[in-house]
Amino acid sequence: MRCEEVQEVLPSYARDRNASMPVRRHISSCPACSAELARYDSLLGGLRAMRHETAAVPPGLVAKLEAIPSSGSRIQVARTHVTRHRKAYIGGLALAAAGAAGAALWRSRTAAAA
Repeated sequence: MRCEEVQEVLPSYARDRNASMPVRRHISSCPACSAELARYDSLLGGLRAMRHETAAVPPGLVAKLEAIPSSGSRIQVARTHVTRHRKAYIGGLALAAAGAAGAALWRSRTAAAA
């Protein structure tokens, strides 16, 4: 078998070690394919180890998440957001105004030329 054919079945072979005799022979005689199998084995081992680990919840996160819906009315939340990002909104409005002015100028010059 060729390396390309064996590398197509390596992920499933790494999981259950169930493959045909030609595939197993090739892996045992080919350093590149056996190295690739070792990388798959390492990856699967790491994934199995991660399966049993859970991250601890940072202190105070649950309380902060529960407080979000009651933090104020929708209007108050929107006002706070706009206030925090005022420069971005002003920049966007200035860009839109400049674009509109440029489009009007281009249209007036195009109409005058025609």
